[in-house]
Amino acid sequence: MKPGCFERVLQLVTDTLQDGGLHGWIAVLCLFTAKIAWAVLVKGLGMMLPTLQEQFVTSTWLIGWMVAFVNAGGFFAGVLATPLKERFGARAVLTVCGLVAGISMITVSFLSSLYTIAFILTIFAGSSIGMSYVITKHLMGCYFDKHVTTAYGVTGLGDSFAFLIVVPSIQLFLDTYGWRGTMLLLGALLLHLAVCGALIKPPSATGSQDGYEAALTDEEQETMDNNVEPSNRFGCFCFSTIYSFTKNTFQLGLFSSISFWLVVFVFIVMELTYCAWLIYYVQYTTVYKGFTLEDASHFVVAYGVGRTIASIVIGPLFQAVQVVSAYVWLAASLLICAIYFAVDPWLTSYWPIVANTFVYGTAVSTATILVDVVNTKIFGKEMLGHAVGLIMLSSSVTSLLLLYFPGLIYDLTGDYTVTFSLLAAVQSLTAVAALGLSWRQTHHLNSPELTQ
Repeated sequence: MKPGCFERVLQLVTDTLQDGGLHGWIAVLCLFTAKIAWAVLVKGLGMMLPTLQEQFVTSTWLIGWMVAFVNAGGFFAGVLATPLKERFGARAVLTVCGLVAGISMITVSFLSSLYTIAFILTIFAGSSIGMSYVITKHLMGCYFDKHVTTAYGVTGLGDSFAFLIVVPSIQLFLDTYGWRGTMLLLGALLLHLAVCGALIKPPSATGSQDGYEAALTDEEQETMDNNVEPSNRFGCFCFSTIYSFTKNTFQLGLFSSISFWLVVFVFIVMELTYCAWLIYYVQYTTVYKGFTLEDASHFVVAYGVGRTIASIVIGPLFQAVQVVSAYVWLAASLLICAIYFAVDPWLTSYWPIVANTFVYGTAVSTATILVDVVNTKIFGKEMLGHAVGLIMLSSSVTSLLLLYFPGLIYDLTGDYTVTFSLLAAVQSLTAVAALGLSWRQTHHLNSPELTQ
């Protein structure tokens, strides 16, 4: 039996490696690094929240909103990623983004104005990492087919690595070098994005895989058919030309797709709740619950262990269990996330919090990977980059408008229970949206018009 199991594992590994090829796995390495960079940027600032609040003598919600702006900068810039990739090439854009992200992080370590720090990190560091994230995710969708879930699972190890190794290192840096020295070291870490970008093979030279034509949904196809001649709708030729250019460059026809908006809702809520957790968790556990900073780092490590296990297991498990679709898996993981937010405020002991945080890590990792898989299924390889960019753009607006609320509620009430209860309620709606997305895609595939 053991040789049989070993042979099956070896065959699975071989098939996965061959599915993406060399350039596909280089794209995996790039997305892996981009996820580490994003987690380092946002979580690093989140861990510095108490220090920055004391250093600049300001309120909790203002620092939290600053981190939200930095995170939103990456989401907002994602819409520019695919057009820039098509114009200058993936290698050039990724290399420049890595250099800009690292240099901007190093620069802010010498500044003394909180608003200038927020501006530079938002415009340069956040946007560079966001564009790298979208481009590498699009490249992975182009290279992988059968084992795309496993490939996205491997990239999910980047988030796990950040929480298991980088986050404890950030705490060590803060204790040893202060927040300025920590910024300087994190900037050096972000420069690795440029190295990974230089290894990317330009899509135009990768062969037939990059010429894959996306399978559009019914709404997207109708949108493209109904908007072939925008000049008929507008009397001004100049305006219609600008409209046509913008529409074709950013694929704005996706906004008329119901499936697109369901995915947008799922992604927005996922990112909103997750970023709120990232930004405020250290203060939540240390100030509100009364644990030490060392205990808080242990909870974060437990979260990272959960993400690691889920990233490794989800790919082979999803391949083995074909009875349940990706949409149902996604709905289940989102529901577990909602349960975490509902339960955690009532836990006061060390080990129950560790266990609950571990479960949350597995659920977040599974949901993040399956959202990427669902996007690939719905939008196809040709439209994936545009769809991810527009989804991230929509999420950035919500983050700017709402992510300061958890800190504001705490400043007003001194209690995080209300905040976590609201996060649980909103998160539970994403499970319903995922099931609705499953029904809609099934209805689309079984549509009589499509089967004729």
